[in-house]
Amino acid sequence: MLQTLGSDESYRPSDPAFGEDHAQSLGFGHYIDILKRRFFYFLLAFGVVSILGLCLAAIQKPNYLSEGKILVESQVIAPDLVGPAVTAAGGERIQLIQRIQQRVMTRDNLLSIANRFGLFPKRPDVLDLMRESSLIKPAEIAGARPSNEPSIAFTVGFEYERPELAMRVASEFVSLIINEDERLRTSRSTEAVRILTSETKGIEDKLDSTQTQIFELARQPREDASQISEQERSRLAALAALKAELIQKTAVYSEAHPAVIALKKRITAMEKDLAQQAPSKVQSTRADDIEALKRQREALEKRLAEANSKLATARLSEKLDRDQQSERLQIIELPPLPEKPLKSNRIKLVGIAFAAAAALGICAVIAAELLDGSIRSRHQLIGLIPNTLIVSIPYMTTRGDEIRARVRVIIGAVSAVMLLMVLGGLLIVVFLYLPLDLSLLEKAAVVFRAPTQ
Repeated sequence: MLQTLGSDESYRPSDPAFGEDHAQSLGFGHYIDILKRRFFYFLLAFGVVSILGLCLAAIQKPNYLSEGKILVESQVIAPDLVGPAVTAAGGERIQLIQRIQQRVMTRDNLLSIANRFGLFPKRPDVLDLMRESSLIKPAEIAGARPSNEPSIAFTVGFEYERPELAMRVASEFVSLIINEDERLRTSRSTEAVRILTSETKGIEDKLDSTQTQIFELARQPREDASQISEQERSRLAALAALKAELIQKTAVYSEAHPAVIALKKRITAMEKDLAQQAPSKVQSTRADDIEALKRQREALEKRLAEANSKLATARLSEKLDRDQQSERLQIIELPPLPEKPLKSNRIKLVGIAFAAAAALGICAVIAAELLDGSIRSRHQLIGLIPNTLIVSIPYMTTRGDEIRARVRVIIGAVSAVMLLMVLGGLLIVVFLYLPLDLSLLEKAAVVFRAPTQ
């Protein structure tokens, strides 16, 4: 029941509670009353969204990671016995492994592995998924070598939703890396031997040509002057034979070998003897050219000795690679069958689901309150009554209203308890019963196969 004054009357309420009612009507208690009235709207929206979010988190497939380890094994023969050229440095091995990784992780190899093992079926971005799921990470193991040099190890792994496929694909990557390393090492040493053999052959040809020019220059003046006797011809032939024998010896032995030193002394002595007997006019006209050719011959002999040394080292390296006695990759840990999945985003999804459910529930309460035209407080009456409000009579509840209110409270409590039970069961399934998808599918397959057997 409402009492009002006329338009020409004025009244100022003496009760301070009436003036404070408008300020208190929008306080915390006002919103609590709204939540009580619209509890079913909040409960319905919160329950639907949270159940959907938990179901989405429950059906999310977990990923498994299988990792194997590869170690760069030191060569069997000590480095001081084969020389530093045969032993690869750590930086070179890292670069070699990086090249192996680039060759293994090519588009053709990844697509071939995905098709062979049936990975990521019907996914257009299968190549990107393969690269994201593959793991090839270098690492150093300190103190593994006796020479205080850190050993180089590599972790090779693959991440997938099925543990047996993760293990098989990781093992495939390990095999590809080992085979590619062996192929690259053998091809490198074989190519080095081929190049050095060609270089050595070229130096030998130049040296033979220089020797021939020297012989021709030494023989031509005597023929022009017609001063060569039969004895001198035989001695020149013997000198040519000695020089040819020297070329053969230097291709096999080093400069410090006794046979090479003896031949050089004999050649030098015979050349001096022939030079003393040659006419002075011939010596003056051909001496400069012969000396230049001799210096060129000495330089070629040094180059030939260096090339022969490099060729011998390359052949030794090739033999070590073929016999698998050089520095190579060794599997120290095969990829195992993973037993536990990786940390998934289930906790994050559950948190997002509850937050979205609470926000949507609050939005449902606000929307229901805004769309409702019922008068709930005094300040709502002030805006509706054109005259000044003197006093408002509160709403009087009947026994039927009380019974209906109690029924609503009971229904709300039961609904809340049921929702909590459902959410609790879903949380148990999400966090304790893992993996949901694989176990349920296997059990269902067993049940459906049983009648047919």
